[in-house]
This record gives sequence, C-alpha cells and structure tokens, in this order.
Amino acid sequence: MPKVVDHEQRRRELAEAVWRIVRRDGIGHASVRAVAAESGWSSGSLRHYFPTQNALLGFAMELAYRRFLARLERIDATAGHREVVRALAHEMLAVDDERRTEAAVLLSFLPRAMVEPTLHELERRGTRELYDGIAQVLTAAQEAGELRDGVVPIKAARRLVALVDGLNIHHGLGPDELTAADVVEAVDEQLDRIFA
Repeated sequence: MPKVVDHEQRRRELAEAVWRIVRRDGIGHASVRAVAAESGWSSGSLRHYFPTQNALLGFAMELAYRRFLARLERIDATAGHREVVRALAHEMLAVDDERRTEAAVLLSFLPRAMVEPTLHELERRGTRELYDGIAQVLTAAQEAGELRDGVVPIKAARRLVALVDGLNIHHGLGPDELTAADVVEAVDEQLDRIFA
C-alpha cells in the first residue's frame, strides 16, 4: 500500500526550517539549499513543494502570519473595547519564544518585501488586515464614546502597529535594555492616549 503523505504538514515543516534559519542566521541565508539542509530534505524534494525561493519565503511568511491570526481569534471579544485592543497589541509583542520567532520572521521579511513584488503584496495584505481589525474595534469604541476627542480609528490602529513593530525590534536587539515589562508598559501608555 502506498505511503500517505501529508503535503500540508511537509510544507509547514519547510516553513519552520526557514524560520529557524532566519532567526539564527538572517533571511539572507534562507536559500533553497540551506533550507533543504536544515529540514533534512534534498533540494529536489523541496522544489517539488516550492519551485522558487520566493515561493518558499512567501509561504513561510504567510504561515507565520496565519499562526498569529489564529491566536488573535482566541481573544475574548466581549472583554470591552480597550481590553480587546490591548489583547491584540499584546499578542503582537515578542515577549515569549513563539512570538519572538514570529516577530523575527515577519520583521526580517520587510526589507525583502520592499523589493520583491510577491512578498510585498503578501506583507501589505496582512498588514492591512491587521490595521482594519484594530480599527474596527476602535470605531466601535468611538461609537460608544470611549475614545479621546480627535482620535481617528484607522490612524490610531496604524500607529499602534508601528509602535509594536518598533518595540519588537528594540526588544529583540537588547532585551536587557528594553524588557518585556517595558514593551507592555509602552503599549499601555499608547492606549491611554487613545482611550478616554
């Protein structure tokens, strides 16, 4: 009887090999050959699933983003607008191993996404979804009279995401100088500027 192969599981294993290389050596080292060696596969087998390096990198980036979105879906939407936005922001903060890996992968892809159209579109789509999701909660909070005067929900959402990205970069570079408690405090201070 032929062996049943879970192709989606194999694709995830390859994406996770990309993440390990990106985290350890940087995205510039995530070549097809390096990913094949990291995963224990041959380059030919890897190319069966991902014919190009950009296809492989795109899938790795998209999978990291999908895992992040899956965590967001577990947030209690009945907790109140401020608490929902706080939970969304905290899920983005790289304060544990899973979130550090996601942040490292997603942030490492940004420079490449600026010059590679396929990766650029993936990154923009994911970021727009994030902006829109936060802005929806902020719009509902505004309608309930919970935001400070002059707050524009989409602008506040974009600034919050930019703040979190910056905090993740600096926390990743020097966690002794900018601790997990510092990044959480910075997000909470930003929420104080948004919510009345």
